[in-house]
Amino acid sequence: MIDQKEGLLNYLWTPVPQRLNVLLFTAVWLWYYIVNYINNNRIDISFVLQLKLRNDMHQAPTNGQVLRFSHVFAMNFTKIFAICHTVILLVFNSFDRSDLTNTQYVILHGLPLLQFILQIALILRESEIIKYCAKRLLLIEPSPRSLRNVYILLSDTLTSFNKPLIDFTLFTSLLFGKPFTHFDLLLSSLPSGVRIFQCLREYYLLQETELMMNAFKYCSNLPIIVCTWYIRTHNANSISESFYSIRIFCLILNSTYTFYWDVRRDWTLTSFTSLRKNKLTFKPRIYRLAIVLDFIIRFWWVWVFLYAQNDTRNFIFFNSELYYFEIIRRANWIIFKLESEYSNRPIKS
Repeated sequence: MIDQKEGLLNYLWTPVPQRLNVLLFTAVWLWYYIVNYINNNRIDISFVLQLKLRNDMHQAPTNGQVLRFSHVFAMNFTKIFAICHTVILLVFNSFDRSDLTNTQYVILHGLPLLQFILQIALILRESEIIKYCAKRLLLIEPSPRSLRNVYILLSDTLTSFNKPLIDFTLFTSLLFGKPFTHFDLLLSSLPSGVRIFQCLREYYLLQETELMMNAFKYCSNLPIIVCTWYIRTHNANSISESFYSIRIFCLILNSTYTFYWDVRRDWTLTSFTSLRKNKLTFKPRIYRLAIVLDFIIRFWWVWVFLYAQNDTRNFIFFNSELYYFEIIRRANWIIFKLESEYSNRPIKS
C-alpha cells in the first residue's frame, strides 16, 4: 500500500523511461497556460516571438489566435499521449520483466521510444517555426529579435530535459542488448553544448561581451556532468572527500550563476526589493514569487541534501521530483523572459 501511494504521487506509477514523455506532455500544456497568462496581461506575443516563417508573414497572429492554436494543439497532443501512455502502463504492469520473450523485450523497451518519436513528429508537423529553428539551431540568427527569441526559448527548454534524457537513453538503449553507459551523459550535455555554440556564434557576429558571459553559464553545467561520470566509473570507497568538495563547488557555482542570470539578465530585474526596471507589467508580488520559485528550484539539490542527511535517497517528496519541478521553473522563466522582452522592446515614434 505504501508503494502504491508513492507511485500515485509519481504520475500514477510512471515507468522510468516514460517520464520524458510525461514531461513533454506537461510542457505542451504549460505553454498553453503561458500564452493564456500573457494574453490576460495584455502582452502582445507577436512583438517578442516570430510565430510564422518569413514567406508567410502577411499578418502576425494575434494573441487570441495563438491561444486557440495552443489549445487545439494541446488537445491533439493529449489524444496521442493518453493512448500511448495507457498502453505503456498496461504493458509495464502486465509483463513479467524477470522472464521476457524477445518480442516482449522489444515491445517493453521500444514503446516509450515510439511514443517520443510520435510526439516530436506532431510538434514539428504542427509548428513550422519550431521545425525551421530546430533545423538551424546551431546557426542561430541574432536578428530579428523576435526570431532569436524563438531559438532561445527552444534551446533553453531543451536544457531542462537533461536529466530525464539520461534515464530515457539508458532504458531505450537496452533495445540493442545493453545500456549505452556514458553515452547518455554525452547526450544530456548536448543541450548545453548547443547553447554554448549559439553564444559563441553570436559573439563572433556581434562582438558583445555579454554573450561570452552567457556561454560561461552553460559551461558551468559541464563539470557537473563530468563529476557524474567520475562517480560512475570509480568505486565509492576510492573517491576522496576533496572530489566531493569540488563537486559541491561546481553545483553552487552553477546554481548561483544561473539564478543570477535568470533574474538580472533574462528578466532585467535589478533589485529584489524595489524591482527596478523600465516597466513593471505584473504586480510586484508576482515578480517576487517568481524569483523565490526560481531560487528554490535552482537550489533544490541543497534542500534534498539537508533533508536526506546520510540517507541515500535523492528526493524529498517523490522520486525524480526535480524533473517535474524543473519544467515548472522553465515555464516560470519563459513568462518573465517574454515580459522582459516586451517591456524593453524599442517603441516606434
